[in-house]
Amino acid sequence: MPIPLRSAEALLNVPDAIIDLSWSPDSTRIAVTGAGGLLWIAGVDGRLLATLAGHTDGAFKGRWQPGGNLIASVGQDGHVRFWNADGGAAPEPFAAGTDWVEQLEWSPNGEWLAIGAGRVLHLWHRTRGWVHRFANHTSTLSAITWRADSQVVGVACYGGVRLYDVGSGATAGELPWKTSMVSLAWSPDRKWVVAGTQENAIQVWPYPFSEGEELAMSGYAAKVRELAWHFSGRYLATGGGTEAMVWDCGGSGPAGSTPRILEGHTGRITALAYQHKGHTLASGALDSSVLFWNAGKSSSALRQIRLSSAITALSTSPNDSWVVAGCHNGDLAWIKFP
Repeated sequence: MPIPLRSAEALLNVPDAIIDLSWSPDSTRIAVTGAGGLLWIAGVDGRLLATLAGHTDGAFKGRWQPGGNLIASVGQDGHVRFWNADGGAAPEPFAAGTDWVEQLEWSPNGEWLAIGAGRVLHLWHRTRGWVHRFANHTSTLSAITWRADSQVVGVACYGGVRLYDVGSGATAGELPWKTSMVSLAWSPDRKWVVAGTQENAIQVWPYPFSEGEELAMSGYAAKVRELAWHFSGRYLATGGGTEAMVWDCGGSGPAGSTPRILEGHTGRITALAYQHKGHTLASGALDSSVLFWNAGKSSSALRQIRLSSAITALSTSPNDSWVVAGCHNGDLAWIKFP
């Protein structure tokens, strides 16, 4: 059966390839990060509201503070930069001590900001400033994830995942695996930590972890940079090819199970985004399409949106009404969830 084809509700073009998207907590605005270094704020109706100076030579990520009005970004100028989206005072830029700063993730409660700068993890608190610095990593930090209660942060480097308690600044454990990782995500129910590895596979650790309980799942066509958890923690959606795979992590977990395979894209998947409290999954790909799925019930797509360029980022609004797709040619599309 053909996938129903729809058009986006609003479109905007910015003069750069879009590499990151992040919604305001009230679902009325979105921060857009361009590869060249600039950031923009756009309204839910597709209007451009502000242009931010960004980073010299290029940016990597720009993220809106959960529950707050700060936008933080990192880039090739070696700095963490802040903007107050409501026009108030913002913290001063922070020189992270390396030429490139690539990793940035807010804690779910918006209290903490984790920064990966080379082999160093910096932790900033909204009232206490720069609190912790961890430098004993074996390689450049390739990904950051937070436990749902915002008390523990995990970072990926060669050899596994290091965990830190942000309140005390103490090490909170390690999830070992002798390889490099390209992505990292903690399940919302705190039961699983998953990473995409250099070997075109995903590595899964139960949490709390005991040696020998880790699980590797291989056979992907490409590195799995795309990971998305259903809000319940039961389903894990992964990219790594033209098909999305959705693993059932309920009960004793995905060991020995067969994933649901979602077919519909003709190009490699580049982005995945679940609703925050709903069941719909959005997937974007190099073929310029965005598909919507209820992967817990069916392998058939609910809807298709065809845009003008490769999809480079997807982000779901906090109120679950919208997904915004960013494209390589700078197009930004607002799409209603089915």
